[in-house]
Order: sequence, then structure tokens, then C-alpha cells
Amino acid sequence: MNGSIHLQKENQKGQDFHLPHSLLQEFAIQEGTPVIVEFGSKAAAVTLKGTKAQNGRLSSATADELLFPEEGIFQLQYKRGHLRIGPHLGILAANREKYLPGKVRRFNRVFQDHPLQTGILTIFSLDSIQSTHTQLSGYMYNPLHESWEKRLLPYPDAVYKRMSLKKELKADFDRHISGAVFNQASYSKWQVYQCLKDDPSLSPHLPPTALYTGRENTADWMNQWGAVFLKPVKGSYGRKTIQISPFPGSRDWRVQTRENNSSIQKRLTPEEAVVHLKEIIGRKPYIAQKRLDITFDHHVIDYRIYLHKDRQAQWKATGWVAKTGAAGSIVSNLAGGGQVSSAEDRIKSCFSLTKAQADHLREEVFSVCCRAAERLEKESGTSFGYFGVDIALDKEKKIWLIEMNHRYVDDRLPLQAGDDDLYWHIQKSYVDTLQGMCGFPQEHNKENQ
Repeated sequence: MNGSIHLQKENQKGQDFHLPHSLLQEFAIQEGTPVIVEFGSKAAAVTLKGTKAQNGRLSSATADELLFPEEGIFQLQYKRGHLRIGPHLGILAANREKYLPGKVRRFNRVFQDHPLQTGILTIFSLDSIQSTHTQLSGYMYNPLHESWEKRLLPYPDAVYKRMSLKKELKADFDRHISGAVFNQASYSKWQVYQCLKDDPSLSPHLPPTALYTGRENTADWMNQWGAVFLKPVKGSYGRKTIQISPFPGSRDWRVQTRENNSSIQKRLTPEEAVVHLKEIIGRKPYIAQKRLDITFDHHVIDYRIYLHKDRQAQWKATGWVAKTGAAGSIVSNLAGGGQVSSAEDRIKSCFSLTKAQADHLREEVFSVCCRAAERLEKESGTSFGYFGVDIALDKEKKIWLIEMNHRYVDDRLPLQAGDDDLYWHIQKSYVDTLQGMCGFPQEHNKENQ
């Protein structure tokens, strides 16, 4: 059972936890019942006492044992002798504590427009984690006071991390954080493809894909697909990608690569191309995909869709942007001279769509991306909280799933497109995701949309 209440620390000895009689009745707990109260990773034995007051009171001894703040509005969960207080949300925002004040300023903006209703949120750094005591120091935001306070706290109920963790710390978080440290695992392009390919609603949106084994099977793909795109199984930003296409009027191939953010082309016979590919790729794992017809006016165009879990832990599209590659480039990335712009404006211009048609296409794209997120989470058994999904629309407006970015998604692309609103919407979505994954159900109301 669940409820929310204003809890205060009081200067009192003993292990009593005073709660309103009405709440004890709602939880079907008799006064004097001993329970284990939990706050984040900390726990303490208490005796529940009833009170006529509408707020709850924790003895100072218990509050200190739990590293509980002076007061706040919290939710309570009771199950089989355990009473959880929360939510305590965490954002691992920096490697070093000295960088945290800048992160706090950013989330000040988030909470101005998107206030936290219950619980607390803590922004912390890697060097502030005290794993031997399952606690950390950080900047705590308490919505009751709408202010930040630097203090010592237990591990949170759920964590959004913005950097990698060492193996030992990852295992420690997995043991002690009840909700999730979401987007912990890393899946290669091939692993993602394997998770999605057997879903009949998604397989039509996946480009034909195969593992590049180093054998001379490139000619078979060229005959079957017309042109081939090779990508590292692990990698991002379009690095080390290779495009192979027929050279007009010849049996030769055009092999295009990127070096120092420049496009390099070579005309080679198929035999020479196979040798050249082996020199470039070596033993690194690659996938081969059919090249898609996504070049418009000499520019490759694809789209980044930002997904997040909302407060009810349902996948939602936060928004999207268009990425347009430099003329002649085989990728759309900014590092290769690409540009970011409004996705709606781009699809209208590429496909001569009305606003209503563009809106319909957008909803189709968002639906496919959310289904892909659900499928990948289910098949992998991994807890995800957000994705940056790269999709393409070919000349027939068919939706193609290109990549499910899930480690360190670049959420600054909207700023490149001049869309500050989307950028801040993404920042707010991280808090929504934490609330949806922390184990404390959120009420469904307009503010939570």
C-alpha cells in the first residue's frame, strides 16, 4: 500500500516513528508494530506509533541512521513489515565534485518549469561515492523548500548516470539500488538487430543486415543489395564507416571512407576492394547493411528521435531533429560537416507535405521507435530509461531504424537546431524517467504528461 505525507525529524531519543492514525489504518498496521523503515540504501528498525497530527515524525536517532533530511514531502510504501520512504532520485552528473555547482544550475531551470512533487533529488559525482557505507555526498533538492543543500545521503532509489562506472561500483549499485541504474548495459549494433529482427511489426523497418566476416562475401551483397554500407559493430558518430557502390559503366566499385572528417573515394576492382577492406577493417567486427536511398539533393538526411520513459514507466517520444550531411558525405554527423535542423521543416521540404501530413508521418515515426524500445528492453532483459533513435526516411517515406543509441546520447543536438524548448524538455524527461523507475508509483495527471 502507498501514501504520501510530510515527514519531519524531531529531537527525540528512541526508535519511534509517529504516523497519523488514519495512515496506520490505511496500511492495516497496529500501533506498536515493529517494522524496518528504509530510505534509499539505508534501513533501521523502528516501532510505529499513532498520532493525531497530519504529519509524520522520525526520531533523530532513526533519522541520523537513515541519513534522512530534516523534513520533506515523501511517499510511503508498506509491504510485509518493511516501510519504504521515497522517492530518492539520483543523477550521477560529473567525475569530480567541483563540477557539480554547474549541474545544479542547469537543474534549477528544470525544476522552475517542472517541479518535483514528492521526495528528493540528489546530484552527485563519482568521487563523492562512499561505497563501503553505501552512501554519497551531493547536492540535494528538496521540493518542500525549493532549494539545494549539500549533505550526506544514502544511495538513491534510482540513478541516471552520465558517465561510465567501474565494474566494482556498477556491481555495488546493482546490489543496493532498488529501482534501477538505467542504461547500464551496452549493446552492439548487431546485438540490437538480433533483438529486433523477429518482431513482425519491426522487421519491415530494419535494413537488410549481416555480419561482415572478413570473407569475400562483399560481392554477394553488392549483387543482392546494389550498394553496401559497412559499420563497426561498436562505435558512434559515423566513425570508420565505409560505403561501397557500383562505379557507373564499369564492373569497378567506388569505396568511400571518412578520414579526418573528410570523405575519401577510391575506384577499385572488386578484387582490389576486398583487399582494401581487409586493410581498413582488420579483425574489428563490422556489420554490413543495404545502403538506403536517403540522399536528397546530394545530402544524406536522417533523424534523431529522443525517447524516454514517463512517470508511469511508459515509452514516450520527447521530440526529434533532422541531421543533414555535408554534400557528398556518406554520413549525416556534425563532425563530418553536417547540420541539425527542425525535423518537421525537413520532412515538409523533402516530401512536399502539408502540416497534417507531416504530423501523421511524425506520429508513425514515434510509434515505430517506441515499439523498438519496448522490444529491445524485453528481449535484452535490461532496464532502459532513454534512447536516441536514429531513423531514416527513404524517397518513398518508408521508415528505417538505423541505430538505437543508449549509452551517452547527445542531448545537445536540439540546441544546434535552435530548438531550446526541446533541449529543456529532454532535461526534464530525465527526472520523469527516474520517477517512473524508482519503484514509487506516480499519480497520472496533466502535469505528468
